[in-house]
Amino acid sequence: MAILETGDKVLIVHRRLYPSDMPRYFAGTVDAFADGLAVVTGYTWEREQFAGRFRKKEDVRRKIVPIASGTVLAYVLPRETDVDNLVVENLGRDTIWLTDRAHFRMDLTERSSPGD
Repeated sequence: MAILETGDKVLIVHRRLYPSDMPRYFAGTVDAFADGLAVVTGYTWEREQFAGRFRKKEDVRRKIVPIASGTVLAYVLPRETDVDNLVVENLGRDTIWLTDRAHFRMDLTERSSPGD
């Protein structure tokens, strides 16, 4: 059994390497997986630096994601997650959720102090 299979839904989080790096997310459906590389079709969200909101890029993208690299974190989402309807919601200053507003909700809030 492969770690990822065609049809799996994933969230890819690009690891921030510097304090000034803005969080970036990519969520989609796995088209193929081999040798630590996944071909994923989905959507990208970027944080708007000054507004603090997340903006979903409207166009569907097909990416080759190096799952085995140290620069991304990959989360397997439930198969029933509706990737086309995923949104990143800012609920207050410190709370961020990824949700399809139907079957799935994931806390993306980053904590900076110990114990959070």
